[in-house]
Amino acid sequence: MKQIAAGVLSIVLATQACRRGAVADPAADRDAVNAALEQYRQAWLKGDTARALHQLSGDVRFLFPGSSDMDSAAVHGLVIEEMATYRIPLLTLTRADFFVAVDHALDVGTYDEIQVPKTGAPIHGSGRYMTVWRREPGGWRIWRFMINELPRLRI
Repeated sequence: MKQIAAGVLSIVLATQACRRGAVADPAADRDAVNAALEQYRQAWLKGDTARALHQLSGDVRFLFPGSSDMDSAAVHGLVIEEMATYRIPLLTLTRADFFVAVDHALDVGTYDEIQVPKTGAPIHGSGRYMTVWRREPGGWRIWRFMINELPRLRI
C-alpha cells in the first residue's frame, strides 16, 4: 500500500513541479482536507446527496478493482444511486498516511461501514481507501478515489 501511495505521490509531484505558486502551509492544508473529508463523511451519514456531490471535483474519477475507471458522470450517478438505495449509519475512516504536494493531497487509510438497504439486511463493509484531493477554487475536492474491500472474516 505504501508503494502505491509513494507512486501516486511521485506522479503528483512530477506533474506539479513545473507550477510554482505561493508556498502553502502544510498544517493548514491538512486541516482544510480534514474539514472537507468530514463534510463528505457527514454527507453520507446524513444522506445528503448534494453535499456529497459538492465535495467531488468536476473531473473526479473513481478506480475500483476489476472495473473500468469511472468518469465524473458515472461517479455522480453512482453517488446518487447509492444514496437512494442505502442509509449509512456507520462510516469510520482511519488514516494511515497523508501527504500534501502543492495543490494535491494524498489520503490513505482504512474504512469500516454499515449500509442499510431499504429492504434486506444491513451490509458490513471494510477495506482500504486512497483519495487524492485537489485544491480548487472554493476548497479541496476529491479528484481521484480508489477503494479495495477486504475479505469478510468469518467468526
